[in-house]
Amino acid sequence: MSIYRPALALLAAAALALTGCAPTPLPTYEAVRSQAQAAMQRVVDELPADLPIEKSPADTPFGCERDGVFYTGQWTIPTPPGFDGKGFVDGLPDALGPEFRVEETGLDLSYPSVSFIATGYSNSTLDVSVLTRDEGVVVDILSTSRCAQPPATERRSPPDT
Repeated sequence: MSIYRPALALLAAAALALTGCAPTPLPTYEAVRSQAQAAMQRVVDELPADLPIEKSPADTPFGCERDGVFYTGQWTIPTPPGFDGKGFVDGLPDALGPEFRVEETGLDLSYPSVSFIATGYSNSTLDVSVLTRDEGVVVDILSTSRCAQPPATERRSPPDT
């Protein structure tokens, strides 16, 4: 038996132990925003075709742990006359499938609403509500991404020395 074999085994064990304890790097803001928006689009795909989507213009990241940021998006879609909002919300879990896990909120709301963890979309959260506004009935979709690195435009470079 070589004298190096126990040392190599110890080194390999140490490397495995260290990698298990290393923090997982945050994904990019662009990636989590894209996943959150893809989850929102998946809900829109269940609505009648060709409805206009009003996308909230704010795309400002919000702070979260480890100096990271998260994306929050809101889309509002006006519905056609006679739209069955309760039926739409009640049918969403089956229509979206296993990549969208229903998240019980415990809230007793006066309007149809369902919350999801979009497991197939980087665990973005999604709240889908059908609301009556002055302009009519709308589907309101709110999504929040997981924590990510700040966008490339906000990353700071180290100061020159």
